[in-house]
Amino acid sequence: MSGAIYWLQKQRKSELAGLADHVGLQNYENLLKPDLEVALEEYMRVNQTKLASDPSLEPFFKRIAASPVKRESVSAITSGDEVKKPRVRRQTKAREEIEQTFSDAEPLATRTPQTALSFSRSIPLPPSPAVLADRIETQTTSLSNSVSSYVSSTRLPSALHSVRATLSSVIGIELLALFIEAWGLRSQVLPLRYLTTLPAAPALGTGELAIKIPDLFAILTIGFWGPVGLWALTSVLLPLVGAWFINLTEGARSYDPVSFNVVKALVAWVVYVRNGVGGESRIVVERGVPGGAQGLLAGAGIGLLASLYEAVLRK
Repeated sequence: MSGAIYWLQKQRKSELAGLADHVGLQNYENLLKPDLEVALEEYMRVNQTKLASDPSLEPFFKRIAASPVKRESVSAITSGDEVKKPRVRRQTKAREEIEQTFSDAEPLATRTPQTALSFSRSIPLPPSPAVLADRIETQTTSLSNSVSSYVSSTRLPSALHSVRATLSSVIGIELLALFIEAWGLRSQVLPLRYLTTLPAAPALGTGELAIKIPDLFAILTIGFWGPVGLWALTSVLLPLVGAWFINLTEGARSYDPVSFNVVKALVAWVVYVRNGVGGESRIVVERGVPGGAQGLLAGAGIGLLASLYEAVLRK
């Protein structure tokens, strides 16, 4: 390093800027301090003959005279010419890159095992399978208790027990069979008529829904009373009369369920299987009752089995 450049390096950036203005160096405002030092040294070396007489530059030119010149010659630059931007020293740039690399790596190097352990503890870890199983069981139990408490606060349990008690008897089984037959017959004697259409609900994913209700005006016609009267006579009235007259329950009941189902099966066989009576009404009843004539016989057979089973349990 020459003494001249050393003298420039000792100056501040503001002093170097003032010196550049004094000697006539142009376009130095964006230069860094090391680049400005190099630019000033080259400029004053080239213009040494003009600037050597300046007393303020005497320290610079004394150091040039005292040290051998090792720089390569450059083209002359006049005071009005534009100063070429000197190349940034590769060594300075390399040193800055190395310092930046070490500064980035410093946090990793200063980490201790205790710091890494604290960092790992701050990360939430998933619970063990046993903990998950306990949580699922707790949530399931809580949901079950909530549902049980809600159901218990309503009349649903008592209604279910009442329905179960009714269906667990011969009378309940007979009523269920008669209800199924009557519901099937309703589709023939009370056909559905169009009432209105509910609009589609795209939010629910449903389309248009047609609303239909039973045609109650059919009750005023013979087409209703003929099939209904024939079914009531063959499935209810005649079996009740036979069960009242032939009562083998020894007065325990006002009618005998075994006799009821036997009479019902005989009447169904004569009227519907053998086509005894009824005409058009018989055809409507067979078409409406699930299973037709065989359905009527099956209902009577189920009632007979239930009656015999109850009689055996009573004995």
